[in-house]
Amino acid sequence: MKIEYGELILDPGERSIRPDIFCKVDGEPTPHLVARQCKECGDLSFPPFRYCLKCNGKEETVEKVMSNEGVLASYTIARQVMPGFNPDYVLANVRMKDDPTLVLVAQLTDIKTEDVEIGMELTMVPKIIKVLMNGEKVVSYCFRPKDPAKVTAGAGGQTE
Repeated sequence: MKIEYGELILDPGERSIRPDIFCKVDGEPTPHLVARQCKECGDLSFPPFRYCLKCNGKEETVEKVMSNEGVLASYTIARQVMPGFNPDYVLANVRMKDDPTLVLVAQLTDIKTEDVEIGMELTMVPKIIKVLMNGEKVVSYCFRPKDPAKVTAGAGGQTE
């Protein structure tokens, strides 16, 4: 996996955790997450759903590019080893700045567990989070501290 001019480029043997959740935004160094918004009630869904689950609207939702900025709402430290994951990763609920009612579940990366604080500002980064039994690597959205002083490169539960 590499990022060139804000575009996520997967290497052979890698796949996104879900298709079409990353997009390039001109002038941005990191890909952005893509949600979908209901035309009828305005609800924002991520992962993106084609039709609104809140109001059951009949019109298709529209694509909305997210800002990648969020705030840590809550977290847990996953200490149990699961196949394909490293132990002691932080699983977080991240309240997105685009819509504070939208909370994403994701790994925190590049941070020591003792430095994690509720309310800290975060930014999204794509990372390989798991290696499947067939060797395929899964790329997902993770969050890291927005404050560079709190970033500890390589810390966290990601596999790479």
